[in-house]
Amino acid sequence: MTIAATTKRLVQEFHNRWRTFWPAEDGNIATLFALALIPIMTGVGAAIDYSRANAVKSSIQAALDAALLAGAKEGGASWTNTASNVFNGGLAAKNLPSPTSSFVSTETSSYSGSATVSVPTSTLGIIRIYSLLVTASATALAAEADNSCILTLDHGQPTSHVSLTLNGAPVVNLSGCSIRSNTSLDCNGHDGNLTMSYAAGIAGACGKPKSNAVVVPDTYADLAKNVTSVCGGTRPGVTWNPGVLPLGAGIKTVNQPGYTEYHICGDLTVSGNGFLTGSPPPSDVVIVIENGSLIVDDKSAISMTRTAIVLTGDNTWPAKVDFPNGNGKSASLSLSPPTGTANPWQGVSLYLDPKLTKSVDNSWGPGADFDADGLVYLGNSNVVTDGNTSSSNSKCTKFVMNSFTTNGSVKLDFAQQNCAAIGLKQWGGIIVHLVK
Repeated sequence: MTIAATTKRLVQEFHNRWRTFWPAEDGNIATLFALALIPIMTGVGAAIDYSRANAVKSSIQAALDAALLAGAKEGGASWTNTASNVFNGGLAAKNLPSPTSSFVSTETSSYSGSATVSVPTSTLGIIRIYSLLVTASATALAAEADNSCILTLDHGQPTSHVSLTLNGAPVVNLSGCSIRSNTSLDCNGHDGNLTMSYAAGIAGACGKPKSNAVVVPDTYADLAKNVTSVCGGTRPGVTWNPGVLPLGAGIKTVNQPGYTEYHICGDLTVSGNGFLTGSPPPSDVVIVIENGSLIVDDKSAISMTRTAIVLTGDNTWPAKVDFPNGNGKSASLSLSPPTGTANPWQGVSLYLDPKLTKSVDNSWGPGADFDADGLVYLGNSNVVTDGNTSSSNSKCTKFVMNSFTTNGSVKLDFAQQNCAAIGLKQWGGIIVHLVK
């Protein structure tokens, strides 16, 4: 009998006995006192038995929660064995009645369990209640390792908010990777060649949708610890033409172990055609733009290899990637990241310092062609593109931003086929958490 049913039974039993006693006119004080003891002792007994039943329920719930977390973290065909072992082990030393338990999982990485036990009563037997039925249940969600080509973080928004939207008539070709939103996404029917569409909220009109997925942590924000600044408050800016290293107060060179760091004080404008460094550099290069943006000049076609671009500053000036927009203007930017294993920017092509939040949104017009390998991290930026974005030569790209929207006939051509070669690091852990 459940606790709720027992309470109802107890009240009814007391009521019945009181109705029997109340019309009687004979008897004495002793009889009255003896009869009064019945509800008193029953009430005391109920409190004792209820207290023990609730203690049993707390123990079972704690063991069940631990079991589901362990089972969901392991996953696979044997997860129920792990959950059962953890559950039984958690109760083994508590000298409790043996519960009946069950564990089930679904295709949405939801792991559920329930347990039931009959707890004998010590005093409620007076009113023919010999046991209390105690139940517990819980559900845990697990997230798979992340292999998304596009990940939107959508900081501070409810899961119902749409942060990844494919509008217009985009040409979507995502090979060997998924798209993922930490809130919701809407593909408008354009699913591409992707492995899955994950959303912590709703994956609307997407191929292979998986709604109610676990939120993926922002593992790239910690890269900010490698950001250095040397410009102070000056920001004259520079224009960098392929093969011609800028001169003057707008650029400062810092030699780091295994790579060269160029600090641009203010905006960096790139103009012309070819490799920015003139030819593929023999070692890694890091370009740190302090208090400025990366501006791609009209009709330019700039390539960078073994190069990371880092946008940082004091949050006073815009920090974005500016492509020429409208009126027949066009430009292309091709990025390939550093590959040195000792370089903290290995696998990173473009990085927006997460402390920057002012004027960091990006709008790339129809003439923009952005090809990038490695990580493009714009964690606080809302990106809207009418241009084309794709993987570059190595065919391994991960775009991470606050939100991402395509308009018009955009071409999204991403892949994750050669990530190990360029050192792209992705979140590979398993997050599990209880939801009920």
